[in-house]
Amino acid sequence: MRVPFAAAVFLLALALAPLRSQTPSDLPQFRAGVELLQLDVTVLDDKRQPVRGLAASDFTVLENGVARPIRAFTPIELPPRVDATETAWSTSVPPDIATNTVGEQDGRLVVILMDRSIPIEMPTLVARKVAAKIVDTLGPQDLGAVVSTKNGSVHGATVQNFTADRARLLRAIDAGDPSTQLSPEAKEIWARVFGGPPDPLAEPSCLCGLCVLETITRVADAVEHAPRRHKMLFFIGSNIIWQSMKKTAAMRGAPACETAIEDARNALFAAVDRANLRVHAIDPQGVVNIGPQTRGSSLNGVDLPNKSAPQMRLEKQQQEMNELLTGHESIRLLPARTGGRAITANNTPEMLVPDIFRESEAYYVLGIERDPADRDPRTRTIEVKVGRKGLHVHTQRKYRPPLQSGEPLSSKQTLTPLQESLLHVLPGGPRLALAVSTSAGRDSARALVQTNVDAGAFARDGAAAVPLDVVVLAVDRTGAAVASARQTSTISGRPEAVAATEVNVSSHLELQPGEYGVRVALADKTSGRVGSVFADVTVPDFARDPLTVSSLNVEAVDGSAGPASLTTRRLFRRSESVRAVMQIYQGTLRTDPLAPVSVRVQILNAKGAAIRDAVMPFEPVMFTERRAECLITLPIANLAAGAYLLKIEASLDRRTAGRAVRFAVQ
Repeated sequence: MRVPFAAAVFLLALALAPLRSQTPSDLPQFRAGVELLQLDVTVLDDKRQPVRGLAASDFTVLENGVARPIRAFTPIELPPRVDATETAWSTSVPPDIATNTVGEQDGRLVVILMDRSIPIEMPTLVARKVAAKIVDTLGPQDLGAVVSTKNGSVHGATVQNFTADRARLLRAIDAGDPSTQLSPEAKEIWARVFGGPPDPLAEPSCLCGLCVLETITRVADAVEHAPRRHKMLFFIGSNIIWQSMKKTAAMRGAPACETAIEDARNALFAAVDRANLRVHAIDPQGVVNIGPQTRGSSLNGVDLPNKSAPQMRLEKQQQEMNELLTGHESIRLLPARTGGRAITANNTPEMLVPDIFRESEAYYVLGIERDPADRDPRTRTIEVKVGRKGLHVHTQRKYRPPLQSGEPLSSKQTLTPLQESLLHVLPGGPRLALAVSTSAGRDSARALVQTNVDAGAFARDGAAAVPLDVVVLAVDRTGAAVASARQTSTISGRPEAVAATEVNVSSHLELQPGEYGVRVALADKTSGRVGSVFADVTVPDFARDPLTVSSLNVEAVDGSAGPASLTTRRLFRRSESVRAVMQIYQGTLRTDPLAPVSVRVQILNAKGAAIRDAVMPFEPVMFTERRAECLITLPIANLAAGAYLLKIEASLDRRTAGRAVRFAVQ
């Protein structure tokens, strides 16, 4: 069943930013009648190293120039990536279970913006190398996202919402060509044909260059309501259009950009000031040769009656130098405003990425007391000072006050709490765990995508049942809603002697092959409590591909009593019987003859060594309707305590398809 609101949500280019202004419920409460504004504050020394060991007494916070009391103070140290303590497969195999604890964790929100101004050829390769290094440097609790400004504000093939799945981020980085630039030789030909260089303000896919400013603004708006997370935007590109040098009256039929750019620029500055978005800019051009005489492929100069070829080459060299310097200055503007770094004229900019991440290894979250009686709706300025010399403070510059109780809401703010919880950047609410599995549908090219949520946190002590509203929303990589479902489920009460229990609530959608984000929200119809949890899912083409496999469904039962049931747990006791179930498909809608399939089953320990390795043959007679079931019983009782990886790979001729699940034994 479709949710009526799903077709009307206004999802952002980054995908799923909050669609409302901040309300009083967003603000932490310190005591009755006191509202706290949370600020994440980074303090760097003269070498741009994070300063640790500061106390609340070291800080002074001014709101519109008036000092405000600091009522909460939390120093945050982000855990570094330590390869020696990670499992051998931790970076290559993401967990198959998503939880909403990610909304409570400290860490970074890192957005990689592949800009349309990336030059073609070698700079494009460098840009991808920089982006890949950013992904590789993400910390254990960091989330990354990839956006692009090609073809307008977003480019569907190179967009990935926030995820900890490094493979997804790398796929988004490598998909398509982010550049819209012409080569220097092509620009020379253009100038000869049309009498001048192409006008970047007149490009139809990004008139006036507004798509870049608007995309950065949407990124800032999306991350504004995540006060404990340090927020970083890596702008990878060579130029940003900040102003039009031509007055509107002098445009003569060209796009009138002056006012539009000014409005977009002001909106961007306000957004990054509110969000405390640290912008780092990296020009992938490196050190470049200037002038047509440095390029063997340039057109030969021809003397004109009023100008010699050497003079024209000199003028072209001066023009290219001016364009290069203007580009460098344009991408430095946001880093200078937000406390970030700008890297230009460097042939190995990826080497500096770890240094940028080190700057945010430690920061502080300040809870600032606001006067609840002060309901002036105008945006306030925020200034944070540290009473020590030689230190540099970076935090948000502006603050948007909460709405007053009873204040009219705009049309974008009329969502219910259940609907609204689906639209935040990070999930939240009572503790939830989500498993999303894919399998082939019946007589259709669409796949069955099943969601299984552990809603035990909603269970009440005793025998009282709890009615839940459940909404499932699937979005594509650009954040557009593609499918939704809504249902009511009733869960049983929790026995008083049991501190925690797993209560599974299942639902499903039908989706075409592709990559999606799946968002599930639950609401207690009695108490009004709301929780949400988000996951990524890749849907194979089960119907047409010669070989595909479903997700691995993990089932468990304690001892030998009772039937095995789906579980979102991945930590098991030795007394439990655990099995994994997977379907193998040879194109459910294909008509070619079936072929033998070989299935290799491995259990790897934390060091990546195989402690179980077996091959299972699947002959054509074992397939019914071009599908066969593979059931694996895990030897939990015989495994030592620790972390493991179950890896299953099916092979048909030279084709392979596989799945992997992390699990652990107590």
